[in-house]
Amino acid sequence: MSRYYKLSIIAVGIPKETVEKILSEHFGWEGEADCWDGRVYYFGEGSLYGGQTEEQAHGQISAMLKSVYPDAKVRSEWTHMEDLPFEAYGDAIAEA
Repeated sequence: MSRYYKLSIIAVGIPKETVEKILSEHFGWEGEADCWDGRVYYFGEGSLYGGQTEEQAHGQISAMLKSVYPDAKVRSEWTHMEDLPFEAYGDAIAEA
């Protein structure tokens, strides 16, 4: 079973090209990075498989990035896209 996510990575001490390459080639995430205020911000989309938790995935991503840049700082933020809360307004409409 897979779960679809929006992923945000904030990193310090790693070039944006490295963040993009590792997340794309090693983890299969689709996204892009930008730099601002000395930080790399990566925004992407992808899935976790086989019951992997967000924390486990962060550990793998962080370990891979830090294997190249050991002094880097890496933070991840996960938004599960398959079950977002929402509010509905207006008239009731029957299902077709």
